[in-house]
Amino acid sequence: MKVQLMVRRQWRQHLQHLDLLHIGVVLLLCILVLLLSACSSFFQAPAQSGTPETGGTVEVSTPTPLVSPTATAVLPTITLQVVGCPSTLAVNWDKLVGTHANVNKVQKVICGSLEGFGTLQAVVNVRYYSPDAKLDCFVYDNLAGTPSQRFKVTGLLNGDASISSVGTLMTAEVNPGDAIQGSPDIFKEYQWNGSALAQVPYPAIYPDVTRYQAEGAQALVSAEIAALPPGVSQGQIRDAWRLAAGTVVSHLAQSIFHWQAANYVVTLPAHAAQLTILPIVVTNLGPGGGGFVATVHHLNDVLTNIFEVYAVSSINGNSTLNSPSIYAGLTSPVKVSGASVASGNILGQVVFYDDMYTNVGNSGPIRSAASTGYIAFTNSVSFNLGAHGLEEGVVAFYATSQNNADLSNQVVMVKVFLGA
Repeated sequence: MKVQLMVRRQWRQHLQHLDLLHIGVVLLLCILVLLLSACSSFFQAPAQSGTPETGGTVEVSTPTPLVSPTATAVLPTITLQVVGCPSTLAVNWDKLVGTHANVNKVQKVICGSLEGFGTLQAVVNVRYYSPDAKLDCFVYDNLAGTPSQRFKVTGLLNGDASISSVGTLMTAEVNPGDAIQGSPDIFKEYQWNGSALAQVPYPAIYPDVTRYQAEGAQALVSAEIAALPPGVSQGQIRDAWRLAAGTVVSHLAQSIFHWQAANYVVTLPAHAAQLTILPIVVTNLGPGGGGFVATVHHLNDVLTNIFEVYAVSSINGNSTLNSPSIYAGLTSPVKVSGASVASGNILGQVVFYDDMYTNVGNSGPIRSAASTGYIAFTNSVSFNLGAHGLEEGVVAFYATSQNNADLSNQVVMVKVFLGA
């Protein structure tokens, strides 16, 4: 009996030991499972690529592609401006012209007398909703009754149109042939001839080749004067040089003829301050002598206006440009003729300028038939405008007594129309 009790006690102790061991193993396994499950949250499974293997239903999530929103074109604001028109004039200008929503719109209406005799006409500017800011210009008369269209010019790139101070129509546009489309650089003027508006030349040649440019310069100078503090003279404004005839001519000699300031002297006529038209003599003090005479006017012959050069001739008449004639309409190539006193194998050169004084054609050195004497010449010169229609320009003959076409001694200039 004692033996059995001892055996039972030993087995119980043994089982208790096993139970403790078993419990410990179980606890250890549980801890390991917990650790493994916790670790799996730190290390994500690698993303799969390619086509998953079959053998079960696999849902593949296809990401929604990002679609860039289409840019909505923002149309510029075109606001109607009416200038100089009677308040009683009730006209739906967009309906009259026939504009189209989101395509074009009447931007400005200017009333004034283009046909003379106290009549009233309207210049209607239609702007397009386009990157090139294209403009169509229409002129209407019979405004008191049923307006009638008398003139139109369309497709003016970055264009403008207005009535000048002398009752002509002025337009501005960017040359479509320009490599860089910037500010307007073609300017035209139209005058009523009794039955229609026809293109006419502005008589000046420098510093403004067209009336549009000249009136813009006058407006700028007037604004600068108006902004002067009390007691400050007009000579202090930025563009004071335009108010002095001699300075305007000096600008021509330096900017266009490339004469050095130390190599010439400018002589004004007596009582120049009281004159609206001034013959100004410029004497060349450099090698070979020479010079030129510039005929200078006030704009519109108003004493308080800016000065404009209307004509340039040689100082002694020894250099002439016989053809083309003043205001001639030219197409390329052009036959030019003239004469000068030779002092070598080169008489000089002929240059064609557009209304921005860009060199658009050049004869190159004109060879002389003799090294001395009064020699006539005839040459063919080509020019290239890059635009259609007639454009105001200048033809200049640079005569040399230094046997070098790049060194002029006398200059003759003629205002012309250049056509493409």
